[in-house]
Amino acid sequence: MNPLQAPAAFVIGTAGHIDHGKSSLVKALTGIDPDRLEEEKRRGMTIDLGFAYMDLPSGRHLGIIDVPGHQRFLKNMLAGVHGIDAVLFVVAADEGPMPQTHEHLAILDLLGVTHGVIALTKADLVDSDWLRLVSDEVHRVVSKTALRAAPIIPVSALSGTGLDQLKDALDQQLAGASPRPDTGRPRLAVDRSFAMSGFGTVVTGTLVGGSLRVGDDLALYPTGRSLRVRGLQQHNRTVDLARPGSRTAVNVVGADRKDIARGHVIAPPRQLSPTRRLDVRLSVLASSAHPILHRSRLLLYLGTAEVPVELSLLEDDIVGPGSGAWAQIFSDTPVVAVVGDRFILRRPAPIETVAGGVILDTNPRRHRRHDPRVIADLEGRERGDPAATLMVELGRHRTGVTIAELARRTGMDAGLIDRLGGELIAAGSAVRLDGTMLSRDAWEQLEERARIALEGFHRVHPLRAGMPREELRSRVGLAASLFPPAVARMALDGLIIERGSELALPGHQANPSPDQQVAIAALISELEAAPFAPPPLPDLAGRYQLTPALLQYLTATGRIIRLNDDTIFAAKAYQEAVDRLTRHLQREGKVTVAQARDLLGSSRRYVLPLLEWLDAQKVTRRVGDDRILRV
Repeated sequence: MNPLQAPAAFVIGTAGHIDHGKSSLVKALTGIDPDRLEEEKRRGMTIDLGFAYMDLPSGRHLGIIDVPGHQRFLKNMLAGVHGIDAVLFVVAADEGPMPQTHEHLAILDLLGVTHGVIALTKADLVDSDWLRLVSDEVHRVVSKTALRAAPIIPVSALSGTGLDQLKDALDQQLAGASPRPDTGRPRLAVDRSFAMSGFGTVVTGTLVGGSLRVGDDLALYPTGRSLRVRGLQQHNRTVDLARPGSRTAVNVVGADRKDIARGHVIAPPRQLSPTRRLDVRLSVLASSAHPILHRSRLLLYLGTAEVPVELSLLEDDIVGPGSGAWAQIFSDTPVVAVVGDRFILRRPAPIETVAGGVILDTNPRRHRRHDPRVIADLEGRERGDPAATLMVELGRHRTGVTIAELARRTGMDAGLIDRLGGELIAAGSAVRLDGTMLSRDAWEQLEERARIALEGFHRVHPLRAGMPREELRSRVGLAASLFPPAVARMALDGLIIERGSELALPGHQANPSPDQQVAIAALISELEAAPFAPPPLPDLAGRYQLTPALLQYLTATGRIIRLNDDTIFAAKAYQEAVDRLTRHLQREGKVTVAQARDLLGSSRRYVLPLLEWLDAQKVTRRVGDDRILRV
C-alpha cells in the first residue's frame, strides 16, 4: 500500500454515564489519554470530545471518540457520536445502569448505531455474583435497543483484565459493519478547529462520502468561504489521500481558526446547499416525559451542529411518546444536511432529549399541513424508492434540474441518478437535455408555452418570418444554457422550425395583406425604373405606407436592400450594381467613388452608401480613396 494513502479504518465512540470509566478504558486500550483539557484532568471528568486510535488484532485501524457522560455536556456527546461505525458502551460494574445509560442508549437508537460492544468497567471492584447480576441487568436494559445482541465484556482499566477480549469483540463487531462508501461526495462535519504553529488552521472530524486529497479545493459550509487542503492526517498518519470512514485532520488554507467552528462542514464547492427548512420523519422517545406539540421550539443536533429550530407537525397537533410523525423543521440559522442524515431533538428547558429521526428532503417547499400529496411524497421518500424520489424532485422544477443538483437535493449518487434517469426516459416519464432532466409533464408544459408564445407572435407580427430566439427563451423561462438543446429537440419533434436567428411554428409564412402586396409591386416597379438613383426612402414610405414591419419583411425576404436610413435599392438593381463593380475590380484591381459613379450612371449621393454597404458586407475593402476586392 502507498504509505501516503490512508488504509481503510473505522471510528467508534464511547457512551455511558458519567464516571463509569470511559476515558480510563480508552487510555488502557490505546495508551492515549483522551482527556486533553486541563479542566478535565483537574475535575476527573470528560467535558469535551477526546480522541485516540489503535490497531485491532485483525490489523483494522480504529479511531476512538471519547464523549462526556455528564448530562450538562450532552451536546458535546452528540457532536461525537454522529459519524461512528460502532459504539463502545460503558457501564460501571459497581453501579450498574444509571440515568445517562438510558439516555445514551436512546440517542444511539435514534442515530441508527447498530454495532457495538458493552464494557462492564471496574469489574475488579465487585465479586462474581454481583458482576453476574449487573450483567443481567444491563442485558435487560439493552434488550429493546439496537444493542440487544452486543457482547458484554467485564473489564478493568486498572488491572488490564478483559482488555484483550474487548479488542477481539470490537474486531468481530466491525467485521460485520459495512465500510463507509466512497460516493465521490466527501464531507467532514467539524468537531474541532485549532491553530498549529508552522501549519496554520487545522480542523478535525469524521470524513464520510468520499476521499480528500492534498491540494483539493473545498468550501466551508454554511458560510461559503473558499478553502484549500494543505495537509491531511488520518489516525496520526500523514497522508496525501484521506479515505472516508476515518477520523481526519485537515490542514486548510483560506480561513483562520476563529472562522471555523464546531458545526461547520467542509466539502467541495457547490456540493452542499445550506438550508433553513428540512422534511423529516420524526420518532419521539418512548421515555420522553412529555409529548411534542405543533410549533414546538427545540434544539436540533445535526452532524456536529446545535441549532434552535421550530417543529411543524404536518398531520397532527401533538405526537406522544413512542410515536412517529411527518414534520418540517424550520431552523433559525442555515444548516447543512444530506438526505438520510440522522438527527436528535432536545427540549431546551427543562433540558431533555425528546426525539430524533431521519432527513427526507433538504430543500423542500413550505408545506401546507394535512395535505395528502405531501404525506404521500414523504412516505415514498421514507420507503427509499429512488425512482419515486427522483420523479418527485423532477416535478418540482418546471424548467429542469441538473444531475449535480439532483444529487445534492436527494443525497443519491450521481451515477445512480444517471442510470435511473435513463430508465425514466425510456419509460417516457422524463426528458434529458444535455446534463439537465425534466419530467415529461414539465417538458410538455414547456412545449405548450413555446407554442402559445409563437402563435401570439405570429398573430401580432404576421410579416415576421419568426420570433427572435432570445425573446422566445425569455417567454418560456428557460436558462440560456438549456435553450439550444431544447430548441433542437422541439425542432426534431416537429413543434418548431428554425430560421436563422428566428423560430417559427411549422407552416408559418410571412404573409402581406392584399393591399400590401399591391403596394409592394408598385414600390419595386418604381425602384427598378431608376435602379441606381431611387427616390428617398421617407418619400417612398409615405407613398406606399411602408411601415417598419413591412420594411423589415422586404429586407428579410431579399426584395430590397436597405443601404441606410435614406436609401433602398431593389434587389435586381443591387445585384446589377455589384456585378458591374466586381467586373471592374477584377479587371482594374481598384475603383474610386468617381469611377463607381460613372460605371452606374449615378451620383455620389447613391454610390457612396452603396460602397460603404459593400465594405460592411466584406465584398470590398477601402484603401485610401480606393476600394479593392476582398480576397
